[in-house]
Amino acid sequence: MEEGLWQQARNGDRRAFETLYHLHAEALGQQALRILRDREQAKDILQEVFISLYLKRGDLPDDLNVGGYLSNAVKYKISNVLRNKLVQESHHQVIVKEGYQSDIQPAVSLERNELKQQIDQSIHTLPQKCRQVFMLSYYGNLGYKAIAAELGISVKTVEKHMSKALQALRRELKAGHYIGMLAIGMMLN
Repeated sequence: MEEGLWQQARNGDRRAFETLYHLHAEALGQQALRILRDREQAKDILQEVFISLYLKRGDLPDDLNVGGYLSNAVKYKISNVLRNKLVQESHHQVIVKEGYQSDIQPAVSLERNELKQQIDQSIHTLPQKCRQVFMLSYYGNLGYKAIAAELGISVKTVEKHMSKALQALRRELKAGHYIGMLAIGMMLN
């Protein structure tokens, strides 16, 4: 049934596209809301994902698994939102701390910014699944079981992805000599 709807939607049938929307929107919205805990952001993500699907419909394959495609697109958007929140919160914290500690803070803030940028860059060097698991765990505050359910993988696979992600991040940060900065930054908080 869904395959036929996708074919019709690809050919510009708005009703078929609307039907696809109604089939998937609620579950995808709940997925985004469960992680982000922000109804408006979840709605925005849904809107972006469905607009993107509609605009790219002619470029996507005939045998597209629409549900899988949409689920992955939502996960990707959620990861971006979480990453952007982290960066934004980091900047806000730096601004607030700079206001309170004007003498010592400039050098420390610069080091913290460098560290946060390095962490962010390191996260983006991870393979996609490792990055998704890491983001959902650390920034989405989800446990391994919840992550496994969210991504449709086993808890053991989540553990392996987290282990791989943490090893890679330690290696990246150690190579960039940021481990010492991380310890100093933690002591100053």
